[in-house]
Amino acid sequence: MTIRIITASAGLALTLLATVPAAQAQQKTPVLRFGHMNSPTHIVNLGGQRLKAAMEKAAGGPVEIDLFPSAQLGENSAVLEQLTLGANIITQVGPGTIAQYVPNYSVMVHPFLFKNWDEVKKVANSPLVKGWEKGLINYNIKPLCFFNFGTRDLYTRNKPVRTPADTAGLKIRVQPVAIYTELVKSMGGQPTPMPWPEVYSALSQGVIDAAEAPPNAIIDQKHYEAAKFYMKTNHILDAAMVVMSLKAFNALNADQQKTLESAANEACDWMTAESNKVYDSAVAELQKHGMTIVSDVDRAAFEKAAESIQKAFPDWSPNLVADVRKQLGR
Repeated sequence: MTIRIITASAGLALTLLATVPAAQAQQKTPVLRFGHMNSPTHIVNLGGQRLKAAMEKAAGGPVEIDLFPSAQLGENSAVLEQLTLGANIITQVGPGTIAQYVPNYSVMVHPFLFKNWDEVKKVANSPLVKGWEKGLINYNIKPLCFFNFGTRDLYTRNKPVRTPADTAGLKIRVQPVAIYTELVKSMGGQPTPMPWPEVYSALSQGVIDAAEAPPNAIIDQKHYEAAKFYMKTNHILDAAMVVMSLKAFNALNADQQKTLESAANEACDWMTAESNKVYDSAVAELQKHGMTIVSDVDRAAFEKAAESIQKAFPDWSPNLVADVRKQLGR
């Protein structure tokens, strides 16, 4: 009897010891990688730092977020592809890039469609856009929030632009995304797809004549060293998105998920506020760096030309631009 009890007790002890490593493994701190193409001092990385700090104190246990700025994980579409394949990644990406999975998203950066950020936010939070999230599930994409990356303007190496006719023949860098290609076509320029990290050298060497971006992004990459004219076209309110791996999100416990969603929204609101308040000062800084600021742009002519863009997207839902305008009460 005694021998049996000892044997049983020993067996129980071994079983308990065997389960300790498994329990410890389950309690291991989750690790997420936040990769993007902006510099360490850009608002996206600073927003990522805020998200990182919040998740270190998550109610359900800490979640580690490692930041990888300056395209350390690759350019936007490559990082997004890693995410769709199951990598534990968070990233900042444009709706035009997300549109390769759910085409309707690219309308969120349709030139001249939105008059201010409040309009963008209203549509982003509408049932129309929320309904598109279901399509992202098939690609392991979990959208977290929208934020204002900045107001996008045109800038050139050596020529002022005031009307669409002035862009004729200009090789204009665009993101490797269809909506930006169609934007430049509507302007009358020659779209030249190119990853963001290559734009500085392309401008310097004359491979391209122009590009388009928010002013703080131009400062971030020092493009003013090669480009001398800045046109206040205000053609796009750049509604960027923060997204993550759905698989990685589902692996978190309920409290961690709640904290992550809340902290992401707070980070996006902070980035939007920073972006909104730096536009004028960033344009002034570009002028200090020697760029000529062209304010008398015929925006009405550019806006009229942009109306043709929606015809280039047969995969959009029918009357999508009209539906967006209905959300805005137009």
